[in-house]
Amino acid sequence: MKQKSWSYTLKFMALICFLTVLALLFLLRLFNTPQFMSWYNRYTDTLLNFELWLETHGATPLSVLLILFNYALKAVIPWFPIPCICVASAVLFKWYYALIINMIGLGILFALKFYRGRNKGAGNAEKLLKKYDGLYRMIDESRYSSGVVLFFARLIPCFPLNSVSCVYGTTEMSLLKFLLISELGFLYRAITYIIIGRNVFDPASASFVVPFMPLIFFSGVVLLSFSTALSNKKEYKNNKEHLKKG
Repeated sequence: MKQKSWSYTLKFMALICFLTVLALLFLLRLFNTPQFMSWYNRYTDTLLNFELWLETHGATPLSVLLILFNYALKAVIPWFPIPCICVASAVLFKWYYALIINMIGLGILFALKFYRGRNKGAGNAEKLLKKYDGLYRMIDESRYSSGVVLFFARLIPCFPLNSVSCVYGTTEMSLLKFLLISELGFLYRAITYIIIGRNVFDPASASFVVPFMPLIFFSGVVLLSFSTALSNKKEYKNNKEHLKKG
């Protein structure tokens, strides 16, 4: 019953993702109206001046250390969401520097939580996942194989980064393999957040709004895929039990 409820929850979350994409398309159309643009143009110069000031005075070695410190701190206490850190770094630095800084920071975060799971167990993260038997089994099986579920768990925003890292820390997967899969899985999200950050001072532009769309849409597709996989596993299990009884 819990597995069925979880499958329906994933489908509902996928539907929300698809509706959000439609809402963003409507928003883009609204942004292109003359009435909105006449209002918006009054603020563009102020936003541009603020952006130039940050790029001139904010891109310092101290800023790099603060960004990395925020990633390390996030491994210990709830802190700024990862997208906010990525966007903030993209405001201060050129996109390629921001990408390098964030991938290093993510590596620190992933490694710290991985070792937390290895040394002290997954704790509440594993207890929570075990409530949803089908989903937990999918993750549990992938921990010892290719890590495909880990890759997709990093790819979509709704999976908690720290909890997943702790769970994988309880397995025999090597840190190097774990970091490689995690970083590759998160790479698309990091690039998307950085593009958004580079255009955050022009929020009515397609350059700011459009990057959200594929990320949210793909999240919906993956959530729907997980829901289908859970349903198929349940059906397979029921058929297997039926054959045994027959």
